Amino acid sequence: MRWAAALLVLMVAPPALMQQKKRVAPPPKPPAAQAFPIETLRVEGNRRIPAEKIVAASGLQIGRPAAKSDFDAARARLVATGAFESVGYEFKPSAAGTGYDVVLQVVEVDQVYPYRFEDLPASDDALRAALRKQESVLGDQIPPTAEVIDRYTKAIEQFLGNGVKVTGKVSTDVPGQPAIVFRPPVQRANIAEVRFTGNEVLPSALLTNTLSGVAVGVPYSEAMVRTLLDSSIRPLYEARGRIRVAFPKVVTEKAKNADGVVVIVTVNEGPSYNLGTVRLAGVAPAESEALQKVASWKKDNIANFEEINAGLGRILRRFRGYGYLRIKARVDRDIHDQDHTVGLLVTLDPGPQYTFNKLEIVGLDLTSEPAIRKAWAIKQGKPFNPEYPDSFLNDIREEGVFDNLGRTRSETRIDDAAKTVDVTLYFSGHSREGARKKGPGILD
Repeated sequence: MRWAAALLVLMVAPPALMQQKKRVAPPPKPPAAQAFPIETLRVEGNRRIPAEKIVAASGLQIGRPAAKSDFDAARARLVATGAFESVGYEFKPSAAGTGYDVVLQVVEVDQVYPYRFEDLPASDDALRAALRKQESVLGDQIPPTAEVIDRYTKAIEQFLGNGVKVTGKVSTDVPGQPAIVFRPPVQRANIAEVRFTGNEVLPSALLTNTLSGVAVGVPYSEAMVRTLLDSSIRPLYEARGRIRVAFPKVVTEKAKNADGVVVIVTVNEGPSYNLGTVRLAGVAPAESEALQKVASWKKDNIANFEEINAGLGRILRRFRGYGYLRIKARVDRDIHDQDHTVGLLVTLDPGPQYTFNKLEIVGLDLTSEPAIRKAWAIKQGKPFNPEYPDSFLNDIREEGVFDNLGRTRSETRIDDAAKTVDVTLYFSGHSREGARKKGPGILD
């Protein structure tokens, strides 16, 4: 009878239970993108990193079939390098319809620092070669992120073996030149004093005071001291034509009257060199002659690189004044040891020309602002001189255009895509004076 009772219960079950809806099957998933050969493969957005390195690191290859899953994997590989803020991709049928046209879209990490090694049991060249085998995208400058530094640290430890421990940290030992330093995790003694031997051309007091200003109180490492020598002492010698100056020995001894170490630097000053022929590349021959005059480099005189660099600065300033805000320059030396001369090849890359777009004025009343706009000399669409806004404000102050003129400043906004520049001028604490000056003024 139990089966009969069960049948009875089923038969008197609530109508809702008896009328349950049948399950509806879920809609079918859209078909995955089919694999087709990659016919073209481009990179967009890269600045420092060559496109071929990015393509190699992605794992994609022209001619090899790929689908969406392959592009996702390529994106993940590029993100894992730590070299990019973001990575995207786009793929679409080629014009012939027989494969994909693919674009890798990257935004590179802006902040990158050089790296160096200290007190590790391997040469600099060997360590860098080992890292290049593993890190195919990043070069001699890397992002200071924990992930990248940790990855480099582990790669160095693996290369050194024998249980050698390494730590990587951002160092600001050299003022204005942050770097990532890989070294053993032990405390270093601070530099208490510096001395020089072997110098004759430059007095010891000058060398000692110059290096002491940047080295005393800094934890010692030979690599760091050599970096400081190159940034502070070498320019003193190169201003006197001693371009072969060398520092063959850097040793330390315990300081007697203070905690720390005394650093003793041996100097080989080398002979004096004269300036030979200077050639300019990247500009028209007719322009080269004019730029040589702007630089005022003196052939056959002592190769004073302080003056040479100042001359190059005047050339760059001239280009920027014509709107070439991103101009770059490289100086290659052609050293002739037999006759003690050094020639220069100065390669200029002006880059795009930027034009003025829009002027905004903040802090002036309806009477004063139109007069200032009228006096502003750079017209829309004309090459932008980055020195002009501050020069314009200085002229206003010197001509006494306003009574009680307070703080003024200019702000520029560069649009790299449109190659244009917007300027905002800020005024505070003033009243319009009127034309009390004799002769023409800025508002005339």
